[in-house]
Amino acid sequence: MFSGKLITMSDLADRLMKARKHAGFDSVQQAVDACGFKYPTYAGHENGSSGFRAPTGAIYAKRYKVSFDWLMNGRGPMIPEGERQVRLSGYVGAGQEVYQFDDGNAGWVEAPPDATDATHAVEVQGNSMLPLYETGTVLYYSKLLAPENMTGKRCIVKLEDERILVKTLRRGSQAGLWTLVSLNADDIEDVAIQWAAPIDWIKPR
Repeated sequence: MFSGKLITMSDLADRLMKARKHAGFDSVQQAVDACGFKYPTYAGHENGSSGFRAPTGAIYAKRYKVSFDWLMNGRGPMIPEGERQVRLSGYVGAGQEVYQFDDGNAGWVEAPPDATDATHAVEVQGNSMLPLYETGTVLYYSKLLAPENMTGKRCIVKLEDERILVKTLRRGSQAGLWTLVSLNADDIEDVAIQWAAPIDWIKPR
């Protein structure tokens, strides 16, 4: 008598959705653009109205950086041992600004110890952060805090205008505004900040 677990389209759909979110795609449309399928085809796979076979599963597993066996059969961990990665959000370039990837072009880097699903990374490019960080250094972050919690500390910050920078925070001239102190650039004074993230881990080039 067969005693194995029956794999249903609902099971496949649930794991596909988890894999998409792990890869950092917040919407089905972002996944469609990244994977190259037509919207109705992909939506059917993720909502469980239609299944998909091994060749399609292999495309999803590669694009989402998950185990093919886990995706198709529910066996083993989602991320293979020794292959865990985290999303690379962008590059820290001239002026210490993080240049975000487009939705379909997210990068990946080796996960640091104790990484969680919330861990992201930025990679240093250029000389704007010398002598502290060389080109190729990867900075990892995971906790998004109120800026008050990072006063006087170097951290990754997201401004109200959506720029993401690596700066040291000082209080601005009035409540709710902040001065961003750079290594090799002029300070940016009196800006509003959405969040500040401590740097959890540094991987030298």
